[in-house]
Amino acid sequence: MRLRRTIACASCVSPTVNNSYLMDLFPQGVGYVPSCQLLQQLQLRQRDDFQSLFAMQTPTEDLYEKDLGAVAAVKKQFNQSHVLKNDKATKSAIIPNNQNLIQANNLFFFCHGSFNSNSPLDSCLQLADEILTVADIITHIKLEKCRLVTLAACETAMTDFTNNSDQYIGLPNGFLLAGSTNVVSSLWTVSATATALLMVRFYQELKHELKHENNLVLALQTAQKWLRDTNIRGFKQWLETSSLTLAYQSEISRYFDFDIFDIIKKDHGENYQPFSSPVYWSAFCCIGKGV
Repeated sequence: MRLRRTIACASCVSPTVNNSYLMDLFPQGVGYVPSCQLLQQLQLRQRDDFQSLFAMQTPTEDLYEKDLGAVAAVKKQFNQSHVLKNDKATKSAIIPNNQNLIQANNLFFFCHGSFNSNSPLDSCLQLADEILTVADIITHIKLEKCRLVTLAACETAMTDFTNNSDQYIGLPNGFLLAGSTNVVSSLWTVSATATALLMVRFYQELKHELKHENNLVLALQTAQKWLRDTNIRGFKQWLETSSLTLAYQSEISRYFDFDIFDIIKKDHGENYQPFSSPVYWSAFCCIGKGV
């Protein structure tokens, strides 16, 4: 049996009459799995630790500093961390057998990604030296302690829905087959700024996940609603208490003061919600065990 997934389900559909989305009707969030068979395997895996981080940060020059300090902020929430940044974030640094990656409870990629509809096994993450494909992940990477892989990149949740095999093929499948129990990834090309804010908030929610009953899906949904519903004033207030450095707090605050918002703010002031459109917040979904 294969689980069918509707791309627009739970979040990016049009709002209802009372301006709520389908996601709002599911208080415990919505998660996905490529197949029932893989779900059975995931449920047998115990990944209770969440103390160590391995991150690949902005490996291509066009992304340098575009994470707006998100990776550094996420890093603060782990007892152990290993970050490969810029030109150090290479495929050759992790294949074969990078022990920091193998031992990590959480993998975090902030990079470019793409889905290859003609050859899903060639869907990839762009690293500093070359691409990391689904085939590479399945063949060379073993994640025996990994609870979550976060792909802060474009098109990383897309799958070949025309394939007649018993499960979908894409980047999430690769990391699940490699041993992780969960993958957070995106369905389309995403905004770097919105993604950076969403990731910082998502990991902030994970840090306090006891209130979510150990539910990664709910932590992601909470972060998405925050990004959707927060106005400019709210973002500026949040920045002051966030784990971002003062320099990035200042840079993001200036972002909300750029000319792009001038006309809008004449009508709405700082009550304007800059990321209310689903294009900013609904691309990311949690695929896997969910806890």
